[in-house]
Amino acid sequence: MEVDDATPVLQALEAISGVMTRLAEKPMSYRLHYQNIVLAWSAGMEEELETARKVLTTYLAASDSTHTLVLSRSLFEQTIENYNVIYIDIWLPLLERAVALASADTASAQDCVEAEALFERAENDYISIPVLKLHLDFLFGWASRISDPDIPHPDGLAELYASDAVSDRARVVVEKGARHLSKSNEIWDAWMDWEEERLNTSPRSTKEIQATALQQDYIARLATAHIYHEQTFQRYSTFVSTHLGPDKYEECLIEATKIRQDAIGVVAEREQYEASLASLPAFNAYLLWETTPRRGKHQRRQKGRNQPKPQDIPPDPKLVIALYERAIAEAASQRDTALSSVNGEGLLVDEAPLQAAEAWLSLFWDGLTSFLREHARDKATELSILARAVRSVPSNGTIFASHIRAIDFYHPVDEEMDVRQETLESVIGVYTRAVDLGDMGAAGITATTIARAAYERRRLHVDGELDSEAFHGFAVMMNTTIDLLRAQGGDDTLKLEKFFVSTLMELDQFDYQDAAIAVWESASKFYKNKYYVWTEHAAFLTHFGDAQRARKVYKDAATPTRNLDYPQALWTAWIAYEERWGTVEQLEYAMYRVRKMGEDLGKKVAKAAEEAITSQQQYGADQITTAPSQSIEPENASLMAIDIPSGTLPSGENKRKAEEELPISQPLKKAKPETVAPLERDRENTTVFVVGLTDGTKTEELKALFKDCGEIREVKITELRDDVVALMEFMDRDSVPAALTKDKKRIQGQEITVNSAARSTLYITNFPESSDDAQIRKMFGKYGTIFGVRWPAKKFLKSRRFCYLQYTSSVSANAALELDGLEVEQGMALSVAISNPERKKVRTDANIELREIYVAGLAKTTTQKDLETLFADCGAIKGVRVPLDDHGKTKGFGFVEFEQESSVKAALMYNNRELKKRRIAITMADPRAPGRKDQPSTGLGKKADLASRSVRITNLPFGTEEGLLQQAIEKIASGVKRVEIFQDVWEATVEFETIADAGKLLLSTDGLTFNGVKLGIAEEGTSPLSRSGPSSNAPSATTLAPKGGPSFVPRTTNPKARFGLGFKGKTMSNAVANHTRITPLASSGSASKSQNPSKVKDQDAFRAMLEGKK
Repeated sequence: MEVDDATPVLQALEAISGVMTRLAEKPMSYRLHYQNIVLAWSAGMEEELETARKVLTTYLAASDSTHTLVLSRSLFEQTIENYNVIYIDIWLPLLERAVALASADTASAQDCVEAEALFERAENDYISIPVLKLHLDFLFGWASRISDPDIPHPDGLAELYASDAVSDRARVVVEKGARHLSKSNEIWDAWMDWEEERLNTSPRSTKEIQATALQQDYIARLATAHIYHEQTFQRYSTFVSTHLGPDKYEECLIEATKIRQDAIGVVAEREQYEASLASLPAFNAYLLWETTPRRGKHQRRQKGRNQPKPQDIPPDPKLVIALYERAIAEAASQRDTALSSVNGEGLLVDEAPLQAAEAWLSLFWDGLTSFLREHARDKATELSILARAVRSVPSNGTIFASHIRAIDFYHPVDEEMDVRQETLESVIGVYTRAVDLGDMGAAGITATTIARAAYERRRLHVDGELDSEAFHGFAVMMNTTIDLLRAQGGDDTLKLEKFFVSTLMELDQFDYQDAAIAVWESASKFYKNKYYVWTEHAAFLTHFGDAQRARKVYKDAATPTRNLDYPQALWTAWIAYEERWGTVEQLEYAMYRVRKMGEDLGKKVAKAAEEAITSQQQYGADQITTAPSQSIEPENASLMAIDIPSGTLPSGENKRKAEEELPISQPLKKAKPETVAPLERDRENTTVFVVGLTDGTKTEELKALFKDCGEIREVKITELRDDVVALMEFMDRDSVPAALTKDKKRIQGQEITVNSAARSTLYITNFPESSDDAQIRKMFGKYGTIFGVRWPAKKFLKSRRFCYLQYTSSVSANAALELDGLEVEQGMALSVAISNPERKKVRTDANIELREIYVAGLAKTTTQKDLETLFADCGAIKGVRVPLDDHGKTKGFGFVEFEQESSVKAALMYNNRELKKRRIAITMADPRAPGRKDQPSTGLGKKADLASRSVRITNLPFGTEEGLLQQAIEKIASGVKRVEIFQDVWEATVEFETIADAGKLLLSTDGLTFNGVKLGIAEEGTSPLSRSGPSSNAPSATTLAPKGGPSFVPRTTNPKARFGLGFKGKTMSNAVANHTRITPLASSGSASKSQNPSKVKDQDAFRAMLEGKK
């Protein structure tokens, strides 16, 4: 062997040695096992590869599906051109080798026994049709050899593989896959082929018995649901005519036809689900339907209170279990496939599909065990399935805990001593496999430990007295696990500490109470920055009656250098304690200390706030600089670009309208030539989420951890409701794979999770117009942590109904795709898809104003179908919306959206046509379309009317989005036409449809609160009614010229005289006429003198106008 050829092999051997060392510590790590397998394959070491496969199947479950692995010809060659696609299996190669050894001429009986045992293990992991077929071939092969006297065979196999024995074992193999609706025929047909051939060669004396037995097998098969029912029936027809005789043909076929009807119905009900099984969410939807009780076909609901309720048909356990088995096998196959991408370091996992598959796999196992407990509880079945589950998902503590609880349930602690000891050993075995040998995090270890501790606590007093030996084992286990958790960063919930202390206090002995105090002291020392640990510690001592120690705990916790996460809570608890238990001097001392620390904390907060404001202002300026000039289309948008301003008004507005909608005091400027915007940042593919941070994590700590991954563009730490998440953006996407290797690292002792931001954003559309941010978050929040939701502004198109929702992990986004197609309202199916910024797709609602018509004057009984029929000849219809009132009747209007703009022209010709004895009116749906009334109904003129319907909002929080602000306003006042935010001063102007709508907001008694901030509300052109926070000293809306872009509020101009101040035949009250104060601009540009105070409107006059008073 040349030296160059030997180098990769030597490197592989060295890498395998390192992996084997780590496997000795964590033998239940799938990642390490697949590294071992891939390394052995890359070096061409067949023996090591087989050993690696055997080691994996010893500890863990393995699927038989072919896994596509993208590998280099040598793992140690780093050029991309060297990558190939190869296929690696786990069980099938091991089984094929065992079959070859057991089928050889030199094979022994032991070889056959070992092959059978290996098949049993493989079939126990997951349902696998290829494995079952291979098993049948092995059995039939040996049966053929045994039946041939000319073929020699080892001693002891004649009885093992006699035809009757093989028939019985083959029936067991076939039964394992018999409930697979789509593929069970592959093994059943193979079995029947062999059985019928055996029947043909059997002596006449046994043929009738065998034929009768096979007939029963056929009948059982016809009663079993499977999609090849017709083929099975035809095969049975042939079997009857051949082996049972023509005299029994009609009788047998009639009986079979009756028997198979139910099975055919079962298949028909599930046909649509079977056809849609292309993803794990599809399996989940299928399972949800399968496990839901259903009403019988001929059952009806009886009216009346005393009428008996119809009985729902419970789910069929056999069908449910079989479907769960299929879902589990598919999820395991996808999980193993995700363990695929490798580089020079061995195996580099693509985290997103791996985490998604593992999540689904855990969900399916948990669902199966829960179903068994509720509907088909059986000791052998439940314990067997749980034993398989822990092999399949060794990182899931919930499954291990369920296994321990099941052992506890079926083996109560009051059993005989020898049985009790055997049960304890079983519990300890499961616990050891999970905690000592497993690969799970803190939450999994906690769940498993609590399950074992609950079992052992019940054993302490089983005979009426404390079992000191049992208690010693319990205490050692609890202390060891607590130390293990703290070595991994700890568990903030303190579940183990609380459980341990509560158990010690139950013993009611002084020594154990001291041990409980020691547990709290240890916890306070480790979680020294967590306020609630100190308060729990002090509360325990107070309950115990040790006032001196409790006071010392409060004093120690209130040390300024402690840097607690929530010091105010601890201060409050301390003062409350001294008020109840302390002297006047002790209370005054506590109050003095709290006041002093509060002053120091206030200074720190003020300084931090000042730095934050400066940083935010600089960040906003940077964002404005880098904002692209063109508008962002929905499929090109990214939730991480939330801070980018919304840009200018769309093109196509005439010059006069643009002049009218400039801010009140902003002079008319000449248009500047457009500058070429810089290239948009590829945020989605250059960003990672860092999840699980502590409250005090600093940007510098994150930069230090990721500094070797690539050049960092930006780090932004965000506090979510239940987590602290950092968004880390690199200069290029090549840095992301390196950043993902930091997963499971620690910052400030806390284990972090690093997820790619790619494919973590959902594009959600086609939901009801009434849906708001809270409803969307509630609907999608169950799938994972939501980083943010971005809503489009409706100032250009009120009918826009979509949003972007971004999770902190693509696993959550993939799981949420199951909501796609969910019918949220009658005839309205929700659309959910992964947003792809690289896809240059035309916005789905682009130019909708040119493709949609508004139909008024509809009869109350008009339906969507009526409008579809009426406009069918105009062109292809994309959608019809007919709003309904509380009684389910049409509100009198509707919208029709066409595929093409040309269809609208034809539809407008239907104006004044009769529909259901009512004349309908048809106009363009665009609120800016021509044909609107030139003058507002108030008679004030366009500019004054616009100002009278507009409200100024002040004191907006930094980063406020127009879409979310509009949702908050619409909860108080409907009829919001458009919202414009000015980011330089964080104020907004809101235009309403009518003066009455604007008045509802202005006269709201509770005011407007947004994101916990009380907003100021003022009439446009007047000083704000209330201001708070930094905006209280800002210029008033009368003189301020917003810099955030053109506003739709008209400039203040000299009022032009109008005869009657309105339309012919209409009059106005003084309150309405004086509603809007118009301040003329002086020629010098300075503010004009104030008008006559008697003519200036006030709130009483405005309220009188709304009430219609003179």
